[in-house]
Amino acid sequence: MPEPREIDGRNLLPPEPLELTLAALETLAPGEELVVLLYCQPAPLYSVLDQNGYRHRSELRPDGTNEIRISKV
Repeated sequence: MPEPREIDGRNLLPPEPLELTLAALETLAPGEELVVLLYCQPAPLYSVLDQNGYRHRSELRPDGTNEIRISKV
């Protein structure tokens, strides 16, 4: 399995993390995983993922980073 692609949006201003994530999803291959790192809960992103059939799970790291793992269904 390939290493997941990662977008570190922790120091970016909105809407840049969302825009980068949406662009990466366009090229996400089946079986590939995208990891997005943020300091917030991105409700708009979760809506887009749910509406377009992506699997996602979030985990809060000890440093306050929200790690979101996304894959194609």
